[in-house]
Amino acid sequence: MPPICNHLPMANLINLDRVAHRNLRVNEEIALSSCKDITMCAISPSEIPRLILEYPIAFTQNGDSREFLLVALFGLDPQRNLFWRNGRWQSFTVPHNVARQPFHLAVGTRSTSAGSEQTVVTCIDLDNPGVQETTGEALFDAEGVETPYLKHKLAILSELVDGERRARAFAERIDALGLIKPVQLELTEPGSAPRKIGGLFSIDEQKLRDLPPEVLAEINGKGYLHVMHAMLLSLGQFSMLARHAASIRTSS
Repeated sequence: MPPICNHLPMANLINLDRVAHRNLRVNEEIALSSCKDITMCAISPSEIPRLILEYPIAFTQNGDSREFLLVALFGLDPQRNLFWRNGRWQSFTVPHNVARQPFHLAVGTRSTSAGSEQTVVTCIDLDNPGVQETTGEALFDAEGVETPYLKHKLAILSELVDGERRARAFAERIDALGLIKPVQLELTEPGSAPRKIGGLFSIDEQKLRDLPPEVLAEINGKGYLHVMHAMLLSLGQFSMLARHAASIRTSS
């Protein structure tokens, strides 16, 4: 599988400013096109109950740190997002890391009496094709106050900050318990040789069953048990993606 992509390489990120960007609007469908070529994105455990209805959920590994990252998958081939069709995102549910477009969070610094401290600032991608001044959702009203649309986007960004922390804690605890194992997928399509897809990890169901009662009680108390069972259920979505990919190849 290709590496995870949450930060788009060609983004032109500028701090969102109620004066400088007072007239900006966002065409929502076009804005999501910045994600049309990614095949996975990071998600938080709290998103899983709604996302498993359409997406396989798995772990992948950060190429540098080798830490496990919780992701939703959009395709089985590099650069082919099966949820982007006919110029729009085709699904009932959208992961927060897609829905936040064209907004991003960046870490900055500010001076204080004690020196300097890190701050999180909201940015907008001015190169996103959905950002313009003619059509779509306004960011600020005539008085420069945030519109309900922008408040909704800011709420998603806030959830992403907390969700990243919770996803990291979940992956670290599950990994420490030895419950993460590689997933070997073999896709068979009519007229083609079987294809193997690697680089993904899921829950070791047998080891999960064998956990001591006190450990099961601990992870259940944290909500992890429900998340792990949901991840295992979501693996059935791989066959749906494979069939969808096959139908696209047949029709093209």
